[in-house]
Amino acid sequence: MPPVDPLPPTVRLFHIGPQKTGTTALQTAAAARRPQLMAHGVLYPGRTVNHRLAIASLVGKGIGWKAASDGTPTEPPPRQHWNDLVAEVNSYPDRRAWFGHEYAAGAKTGVIREVRDTFGDDLHILITLRSVARMLPSIWQETNKAAGNRGTFDRWLRRALTPGTEVNQIVQTRHDQGALVRRWADVVGEKKVTVVVLNPGDHDFLPHTVEQLLDLPAGLLANAEKEEHAANRSLTATEVELLRQFNRRFRGYDTTPAEHELVMIRGIAPRVLGYREPPSDEPRLAMPDWAADLADDAALRHADAVAASGVRVVGDLDHLRLPARRRRDPAEDHRTATDVPMDLAVEAMLGVAAVALGRDPGFRRTPERPMSLASVPAKTLAAELSRRGAGRAARLVRRGFGKATP
Repeated sequence: MPPVDPLPPTVRLFHIGPQKTGTTALQTAAAARRPQLMAHGVLYPGRTVNHRLAIASLVGKGIGWKAASDGTPTEPPPRQHWNDLVAEVNSYPDRRAWFGHEYAAGAKTGVIREVRDTFGDDLHILITLRSVARMLPSIWQETNKAAGNRGTFDRWLRRALTPGTEVNQIVQTRHDQGALVRRWADVVGEKKVTVVVLNPGDHDFLPHTVEQLLDLPAGLLANAEKEEHAANRSLTATEVELLRQFNRRFRGYDTTPAEHELVMIRGIAPRVLGYREPPSDEPRLAMPDWAADLADDAALRHADAVAASGVRVVGDLDHLRLPARRRRDPAEDHRTATDVPMDLAVEAMLGVAAVALGRDPGFRRTPERPMSLASVPAKTLAAELSRRGAGRAARLVRRGFGKATP
């Protein structure tokens, strides 16, 4: 790849996503290399893999499903999460800082102005993009893992691609790529935005690009040892239907987003994604023709808009124009999945078991004495996770409430 000029030595690089553009892999690499990054003059704040709680609190986004069974909206995490991140970044004025989360792609203009005013001239925005026509199945899959989705893909597509619906507004805000780039560039300036277009044939393209932006040694991120359970591959049609059916039953009881976070995001999903290798002939999710036509048109428009935006673009814009995968086999519709392969069922059960035993999805023990989930009353657990931040659920269960890091 052609060399990319590094950003200034005091830059505050804010990676805003959006989701399903290599963000998880990059965050995992950064967390694994946190000490090495610091040794090379780059701060990756905090101690967690990503900055989800901080960014959710910044943009005012609740984590989990949108409302409780009584209709009460899910509250965003406390604002202190964002304040703590800013304080840590500001405590290293002479180093580069790199932070963010894909929730920031949904930020409105007022929030963008606040970010600009917080970090001033040192702020630089990193936006990673791939073809929106290829992303839509992945975006819907993510709602099954992270938000307890219970609806079908085709119903979601109708809402996502019909102007004026709530789902369409969310998708447009986060994934209208030209508008997303323009929204940030208009506030922070075109020269303060870098777009990286992912190369589907080169998975190291993104980490190598970030290495150059931050003036890091080649391979520091690309070769990072990633935890097996941090995999974020796409789910097969059968896998996503298993998760959807679990969500339907799980949410039928008196459960909370914090409890779903604990069982699904910390247990089932990472165990299935990181420890199961689906056979090559297991059907993948694909789009019906009517939706693929609309998505392909959108991909062309977005690529043209990014090209005309005036920001720095790294990568081939033609990759933003790649067409959708069209449904050619009934098995590519998750609703047709009625049988669960034995290995899939076992991995999902192991994910639940790991959480119950206070271990990570790989069943690794921690130095602290494990705490059984069964020993914690459900309402107490939910209240504590909501108060302290659901993103630290696994650590709270392992260590006990009194020993959790403040």
